[in-house]
Amino acid sequence: MSHAIAAYPETREMLAASVREMSLDVEALSRPLRRCDLAKCRGTCCHDGVYLSSEESRVVREISESTRSELESLGAVLPEQTVVYGKWRDVTSGPKTATRAEAMREKAEDYPEHFPDTNCVFLLPDARCSLQVYAVEQELHPWHFKPLTCWLHPLSITAGPDRRPRLTLYSEETDPQRFDDYDGFVCRTHCGRTVEDGEPAWKVLAEELSELGEIGGRDLLAEIQEAGP
Repeated sequence: MSHAIAAYPETREMLAASVREMSLDVEALSRPLRRCDLAKCRGTCCHDGVYLSSEESRVVREISESTRSELESLGAVLPEQTVVYGKWRDVTSGPKTATRAEAMREKAEDYPEHFPDTNCVFLLPDARCSLQVYAVEQELHPWHFKPLTCWLHPLSITAGPDRRPRLTLYSEETDPQRFDDYDGFVCRTHCGRTVEDGEPAWKVLAEELSELGEIGGRDLLAEIQEAGP
C-alpha cells in the first residue's frame, strides 16, 4: 500500500475518490517531457510556494512547530510563520506555504522572466524539499509530508467536459494561468515544458502516476498504454 501523503488522511481520502472516477486526458499525458534536473532548475516550480487545503495548512504548521530544529538542521531557513494567506489574481486564494527572497535568475537555468525571485521556505539550498528529505530520514514515504499539489506537479486534476475529475497535463495552449502579462505556470516550469526529443509524459511521470493509481485503486499506466495517444 502506498503511504504517499499519509500525513494528510482527509486529503488522501478525497484524492482516492477523485482518482476512482476520473477520466484520463491521454493525448495531454503523451506530450513529450524530460525529467527536471534540480541542479539546473533549482526548484523553479517551488518559486511561489504552494496553496494548501485546510488540512494541509494545519499539518504543515504542526510539522513546522514540532520538527523545526530537524528541518533547520537540514538547511531550511524557516520564518516564524511557515503558512500564510495568499491571493493570486482572481484565480486562487487561501493558505499557502510562505516564500522568501531568492536570486532564482542567477541560480536557475532559463528561469521564466515572469516568475518572481522567490522560493518556498521549505526549499533547501540544494533545491530539495526539506519535508521530503525529513520524511526519508524518518524512513517514511518520500511524499509522506509533501502537499498534494507539490508531488503531483506537473500533473493536474481538473473538471472535465463531463464534469467528472480529469487527469491532464497543461500545455502552452491549455495552461489556465496564461495572461497578457503572465505567460503560464505549469507549461513554463522545467518539468512541464514540451521537449520535442523527450519521452511521453506518462513515461517520465511513471512514479507519480503509479502512486496516484495505487491511492485510487487503478493501474493508470496500463490504462494510458491501452488507450494510446
